[in-house]
Amino acid sequence: MELKQIFRRLLIAVVYALPATICFLLRVRFLVLSHADRIGHLSIEPDCYVKEGRLGLRKKILGIFLVPPKTAANKVLLRLWAEELPFITSGFWCRMLVPLARIRWASHPISDYAVAINQTALCPSIQAKWKGRAPLLSLSPDLLLQGRKSLVQLGLPADAWYVCVHSREAGYSPSDEHLHSYRNSDIDHYVLAMRSIVERGGWCIRVGEPTSKPILPMKGVIDYAHSPVRSESMDVFLCASCKFFLGNSSGLHLLSSVFGVSSALANLVPISTSLPFFPGDIGIPKLLRRVDTGEALKFSEILGSPVGNYRFSEQYVKDGIAVEENSPEDIRELALEMLERRIGTPTYTPEDEFLQQRFRSLFREGHYSFGADSRIGRDFLRKYANIID
Repeated sequence: MELKQIFRRLLIAVVYALPATICFLLRVRFLVLSHADRIGHLSIEPDCYVKEGRLGLRKKILGIFLVPPKTAANKVLLRLWAEELPFITSGFWCRMLVPLARIRWASHPISDYAVAINQTALCPSIQAKWKGRAPLLSLSPDLLLQGRKSLVQLGLPADAWYVCVHSREAGYSPSDEHLHSYRNSDIDHYVLAMRSIVERGGWCIRVGEPTSKPILPMKGVIDYAHSPVRSESMDVFLCASCKFFLGNSSGLHLLSSVFGVSSALANLVPISTSLPFFPGDIGIPKLLRRVDTGEALKFSEILGSPVGNYRFSEQYVKDGIAVEENSPEDIRELALEMLERRIGTPTYTPEDEFLQQRFRSLFREGHYSFGADSRIGRDFLRKYANIID
């Protein structure tokens, strides 16, 4: 460490020692989101913090979030959280107070909710314990009015229901794409599912970044990601008011989750994330195959080794493992199961429940989603029962 850095740290310690001690005694804590520029973290970390407190899972404190608007992935979502929680959004005051958040006794760690490397994230168990209670956020009247007007511009009938669809691509965060490319998937693999939803009377709205791959024109499907109507407020409205969210490992689906909307998530990876965070969600993992033989690894083998928690592309490459996307048919079956759950009664046989328990029994403390009260897709388990264990 350079002498300049050492001096700076000592200076901060001296200047902020007294304020930090006062904060500790008054039970005031400063919180900094792990990635305020990512919509998933801006959604889930405040959500988990509040629920953790209301469930009595942590000591009572006054937590103050420090989030400058320039760093926020969505300023409308930031405003909604600021109406519910103590938020400081002034750039000046955030710069002044961030050093306090770096002093242990004046801060509260929130990164463990969703940023958990080789360990269990806290979020799944918090959401499982919250099951049955109302979501923390709801759309304000002005957002509802504005959103409904924009739906008309998009061409949706007034009484239409719709599903938000998203697939993670490289354009959103090119700076770290070399680390997380294994999480990407092709939006074309979701087309069959979208057509099946439209056949059953719904609409599909493809959400995401304008850098994403355009989709071909289809009846009942809107490529909102490339629409002139696209805005931060509309992002929030769509995710909060859709029938369900059809997504993958990208955090955008969590924007739906914090409004109480269920998600059907395909292409989940690492495999230890196969169980989504929220009780109403269902997910299916990607398949892992040996590059040299093409043989699919059994899930018991994956989750019984460090491979289950692999978080970086190079780890799969080094071990000679290919990460295979879910087929269009698998994604369609996942979407239709969620549609059954949202508009009817899903059918689960005793064999389905047996397979569900077999898969869930592979999860242990240290796996990312251990403790989640969600489900693995029914038809996926039927199809791949031979590689569970």
